[in-house]
Amino acid sequence: MHTYTRKTKAFCAAMFTLLGMILLFPVFVSSASAQANEPELWIGVNDERPDFGTIPPEVHSGVSFAPVRPLADAMQIKLETAERQLTLSSAGRTLKLLYDDNLAINDQEQTFVMWQFLRRDEVMVPVAYIAGYFGYELSVFPDIPLLRLTSGAAALSDEQFAEQVREAIAQEREARKPPIYLTFDDGPSKSTMDLLDCLKAYEAKATFFMLGGHMTAYPDAVQRLVREGHQPGLHSMTHESDKFYRTPKSALEEMNQANKRLQKITETRTTLIRTPYGSKPLFTEAYRDTTAQAGYHLWDWNVDSNDWRYTQEPEKLYENVLADIRRLKAKQTTPIVLFHDQAATVSVLPRILEALREDGYRFAPLSEDMEPVNFWHDLR
Repeated sequence: MHTYTRKTKAFCAAMFTLLGMILLFPVFVSSASAQANEPELWIGVNDERPDFGTIPPEVHSGVSFAPVRPLADAMQIKLETAERQLTLSSAGRTLKLLYDDNLAINDQEQTFVMWQFLRRDEVMVPVAYIAGYFGYELSVFPDIPLLRLTSGAAALSDEQFAEQVREAIAQEREARKPPIYLTFDDGPSKSTMDLLDCLKAYEAKATFFMLGGHMTAYPDAVQRLVREGHQPGLHSMTHESDKFYRTPKSALEEMNQANKRLQKITETRTTLIRTPYGSKPLFTEAYRDTTAQAGYHLWDWNVDSNDWRYTQEPEKLYENVLADIRRLKAKQTTPIVLFHDQAATVSVLPRILEALREDGYRFAPLSEDMEPVNFWHDLR
């Protein structure tokens, strides 16, 4: 990809003139201003991206601003504070910032207007001016919102650095999406490989609460789902209520047996369990105490797809699950969706994943360090 860069000290000098004109008209930005509509902006200093913490860079009227403290630290500029004044110094140059008055004083004691503002007690300063004043060259990239400041200490070319940032931007944007946790019970089955193909096509990760006997019957599917980053969980050995719920000990024994099957097939164990038919009303405190003492974490769901009911009605399955998920989204509740590892579910799953992706979700597996969600509100 060709990247157009302007990378000269002459450019930064021109920016001084431009900023001098812009900064004659100071704009005071309230800390309560909506930042959701601001362009995203990434800043690089040599080969690193400074950590701006909870106060990211911003763009206003075409001028890029960043918090002065992390910016100065990344540029190896000394920062000194006094009463309502900051002093930046590096390599014999000094710049005083009178941020309450939108003024700056250079090392010739010349005072001029500079647009500055506070964002949660952090002074935001114009990046291009600070870069040019302290001898940094500036590169801009039209295909990504990136400013790169270099001082001659950079090892990467502009294009190499930009490619790293492109990858990081994609990862960070994905991580900012709200998660949805898709879970599949009763597998593995003859449909599991097709299910895994579908999830892979949408780069979706899920959690599989599996039956011990089925794991023995479909070991290749178990190995594949673990290998591809899905989370294995346990759903008992038999799925027979009379056997599983006979005593707390019998329930624990089934989970332990299933875990041994999982370990034999994948050399992996899990602490995530889901009981047959859900934990209420049968998985009472005595059962929960027994499994919790053995290190297991109990998971139920907050969206039931009812896919077992709609095996011949894919449109009802599709509409039902999306309606329930969107109701939770309106309440800002993270969905944990119950599906079953069966052909009828796999047939409609691509449509469901497509709709959920359009709704802005990322598909994540449950993990052993998460606080479990179950009908008893038992957080162990």
